[in-house]
Amino acid sequence: MRRQWIALLEEHAPEFFIKEESPLERLLNEECEEIMLNAWDQVYVEKKEGMEKKEGIFLHQEHYEREIALFLAQHNQRLSVDRSILHFSLEHDIRVQVLHRQISDDQTILSFRKGGGGRFSKEDFLENGFMTRKQYHLLCRYVREKKTIFISGETSSGKTTLLNFLLGVIPPEERLVVIEDTREIKAPGQRNAVYLRTSRDQYQREDISTSDLVKASLRLRPDRIILGEIRREEVVDFLHAINTGHEGSLCTGHGNSPMDMVHRLEMLLMEAGVPYGAAKRYLGRGIDVICHLEGKTKRRIQKICSVEFDGEEVITHEIHETL
Repeated sequence: MRRQWIALLEEHAPEFFIKEESPLERLLNEECEEIMLNAWDQVYVEKKEGMEKKEGIFLHQEHYEREIALFLAQHNQRLSVDRSILHFSLEHDIRVQVLHRQISDDQTILSFRKGGGGRFSKEDFLENGFMTRKQYHLLCRYVREKKTIFISGETSSGKTTLLNFLLGVIPPEERLVVIEDTREIKAPGQRNAVYLRTSRDQYQREDISTSDLVKASLRLRPDRIILGEIRREEVVDFLHAINTGHEGSLCTGHGNSPMDMVHRLEMLLMEAGVPYGAAKRYLGRGIDVICHLEGKTKRRIQKICSVEFDGEEVITHEIHETL
């Protein structure tokens, strides 16, 4: 009888079965790159044209907090005083960051970053000014020659987008091990690739760091190691890998210039306990090329530099500069 009543209602009163989109779902369905929620009345989206403030998304503070709580529950995430920072991924390569109100001026902070892992063609890059034809041929040559390439730039400058593109240049017979925090990197086609991701899940007994995965990757017979981003002590394991037979690996990192990226990597090596002189030699002999990106809305390759160790210092030489 119950099923018959439900069938009758579905036929004659379908409005009771239509699920209304939540405010967060409506925001996620918009064509944009970033969604930033600072408070119930401070919602911003970043599009190709720039930043835009959205009005009337939430009715009041309680509505805002309730919608965030429902969203987190749907994705099996717990935000609390003892777990005040959440970082996880949704389908379609959407990264989510949530901060508890105790560490953010009594406001729950929520942000979404969309895309990043999208794949673009050579024509896309050339037409929108991301790279010149000369830069395209230069990078493709370096990938085929198995040069170790480090992609640097500010946040949202297109580092992962370029990394995904360069994976398509690697010969298909080579085995790749991809290491990242969130799902953004994807090798093209049905190729021999293994994907490893760090784990900091509240229900697991141990945290798996990027450094752990780099060490594990060496036992998986990789031809190249693809590291999503260097942030901490994994720099030691990555440089050890590329200095011991894994040439042609690719990695990204945050830096304001190629030389700034070199100094940051030197600092990370020293923080991990590597002596100053050894850090310079390790770095200068490990990384062959730094490709530096700039811009957020109008992204482009600013310069491509070679990296060398001259016996005392790590130096960079600009190979090509955007015209």
